Amino acid sequence: MRPLFGPRTVVEAAVLVAVPIIALEVGVSWYAIAAAGAAAYVLVLVVEVVLWRQARPAPPPPPEPVPAPPPEPELPPAARGPRQWKMSDLEQLVREHSGRDPVADEQRTFLLLYLRDFAGPDGLLPVDFDDLVRQSFGGLITR
Repeated sequence: MRPLFGPRTVVEAAVLVAVPIIALEVGVSWYAIAAAGAAAYVLVLVVEVVLWRQARPAPPPPPEPVPAPPPEPELPPAARGPRQWKMSDLEQLVREHSGRDPVADEQRTFLLLYLRDFAGPDGLLPVDFDDLVRQSFGGLITR
């Protein structure tokens, strides 16, 4: 447990009590005793302010600059610009990356099921589905 008063507080209190007592013993008037007590109090305040300013912690060092993020890697040709997606390629991506997140796997499987209705006879989705495919399979496409 930390002590309530430190040695400096005890010395300051002793000075504040001793100055009026000594002035009383010397036999000065009550006004002089009050003035001596006030002067001792001001002296203690000045000492405290000086010690407080010296004990203030140094300002923290400036934060280190944040390094610039690394440049984004060049996307493979499959991930650039709007395009038509082949259903067999998407199904293969889902198969290769299944097992990491069961919820995402299930969502992608159902999405593939519904996308088959919109694919042409050659298995290609219209360009209009590019945003949907990138949002749903984005993490798998850029790998």
